[in-house]
Amino acid sequence: MDERFSHLYAGRAREIKASIIRELLKMLLNPDIISFAGGWPDVETFPSDEMIEIATDVFRNKAGSAFQYGTSEGLAELREALAARAREREGIKGIDPDNILIASGSQQAMELAGRLLIDAGDVLLVGLPTYFGATGAFKIYRAHLDGVPVDGDGMQMDVLEEKVRHHQAAGRRVKMVYVQTNFHNPMGVTLTLERRKRLLELAETYDFIVMEDNPYGDLRYSGEPIPSLMALDSNDRVIYACSFSKILCPGIRLAWVAGESALIRKMVVTKQFVDLCTNTISQHLLSEFIHRGYLDKRIELNIRHYRAKRDLMLEMLDKYFPSELIWTRPQGGFFIFVTLPEHLDAGALLKEAIGKEVVFVAGQPFFLDGSGRNTMRLSFTGAPADRIEEGIRRLGELIKSKV
Repeated sequence: MDERFSHLYAGRAREIKASIIRELLKMLLNPDIISFAGGWPDVETFPSDEMIEIATDVFRNKAGSAFQYGTSEGLAELREALAARAREREGIKGIDPDNILIASGSQQAMELAGRLLIDAGDVLLVGLPTYFGATGAFKIYRAHLDGVPVDGDGMQMDVLEEKVRHHQAAGRRVKMVYVQTNFHNPMGVTLTLERRKRLLELAETYDFIVMEDNPYGDLRYSGEPIPSLMALDSNDRVIYACSFSKILCPGIRLAWVAGESALIRKMVVTKQFVDLCTNTISQHLLSEFIHRGYLDKRIELNIRHYRAKRDLMLEMLDKYFPSELIWTRPQGGFFIFVTLPEHLDAGALLKEAIGKEVVFVAGQPFFLDGSGRNTMRLSFTGAPADRIEEGIRRLGELIKSKV
């Protein structure tokens, strides 16, 4: 492509790169491809009938407000419903509509947090590995990103504290820690209660904000729920982001962000100069979806649906993958993370897998430090159940030929 005007780009724009996953997903236009790549919901879970019913009522009875501009903080009745759910389902005491902003997906929530909090050179600590949509949003504001290892219990708090001390000793301000607490992307692991409490202690001791990203928290298939960081927080250190893309449908492009009321108010003002307001039609649809009791029913249906697919993929991995490999066994979410023998390169393996009409995501882009070349992320949600076995069988045969 001719970069005719590249000399006019802002410095931050020159650093923006296309998402590797987005490029990979272009191949999904080929119906013969078995994809374990995208973190996409199964289209079978989309609530078409309920949305047709709700849309008809909204368009007939609330067109004046649904088709009009809305407030930057979001539809009042939707924020009230979300505050009630947060109190009742998640144990976040004291939350009310003033603590909530409706965003255009959690990606916007991360962008707004970066816009509000990050000055060039500020340190932002993230998991190693972590979701690179988040790191991409923060890089735009010239944050100094540093990775903290993630193991089977989530982000390692002892290493996190060492990193904070190191940066502060060097005169750098640690401004924020970004963490996925439940069913981490890409690893599928969950941050333990002990580590959650320790993270909040560190945030208060060293004066930083924690951004808790929780897009998968409602999709738990086994094990016991753990209170969110925001539910545990007594010092207003947490910005909490929760998306409806995984539990409902991504096309609705809605998420909610919660935090200390003055901080959220400042984020609302920031949003006014970004997009003025979030899609009002989507907000009315979601508000009615919650009010009519459909959301809780949909979540329960999705849990049963995805639990079966998770169990199937784990069974097929046990059956077809060589014993030299290690993979996570997530209690929820969308992803299984596979570690290959050190001599294998998942990126090179992907090129060969494409020839066998199977795709996954090589793990290296999730690692800030360039490590993880022998890792891969498998999503069990998007592929039809009857194609999961065949796709894992093909991958298993390919890997066995390399081990």
